[in-house]
Formats: sequence, C-alpha cells, structure tokens
Amino acid sequence: MREEIRNLAIVVLMLTATNVCLGEPLRDPTRPYRASAVTTTASPRFSVNAIIVSADRRVAIVNGRRVGIGGSIDGATVISIEKDELVLAKDGRRITARLRDGEPR
Repeated sequence: MREEIRNLAIVVLMLTATNVCLGEPLRDPTRPYRASAVTTTASPRFSVNAIIVSADRRVAIVNGRRVGIGGSIDGATVISIEKDELVLAKDGRRITARLRDGEPR
C-alpha cells in the first residue's frame, strides 16, 4: 500500500513538473468552462433570419439587418436572393447562405 501511494505521488509530481516546464499554467478542473474569443478572417458568418420573395421585390434579413439585391452586409455584396438562400460576393468569392443555416457554403 505504501508503495502504491509513493508511486502515485511520483506520478503527480512528474505531471506537475511537466506542465511547469512547458510553461502551461495549471488549471483547476472544477472551474466552469469558459470559451475564449477567437477571431478569424477566413470566412464571415452570415445568418439568414428571413427571406421575402414577391413579384416586385426580394429582401432578406441577414445578421439582423435588412438587405436587398445589390446591397452590402459585412463587406459582402448580395448577388441574388431566392426563397431559401442568398448568394453573396466577397473578396472575389461567392458565398451561399441558406435560411436559418448561418454557415457559409
């Protein structure tokens, strides 16, 4: 029994020393998870909340803002609006955003 406790203590010390040597802070495993803010420039997220298509107009609510064909949202220009998706152009790329999807395609 004493041997097992001693071996366990050695393992704990080794793990602690490894984290300290690598410069990683020790984390309290009982603390609640907090997501860190990550900024990315890869592709913006366009959340399509609503689309209105009628004979005389096509309008979409994207990221909480109303936009029509030719309008811009977060640096992207709306190319087309269909009943369940819209196509945007940004930095020479075409992005298709679907209604309530929120993920670029």
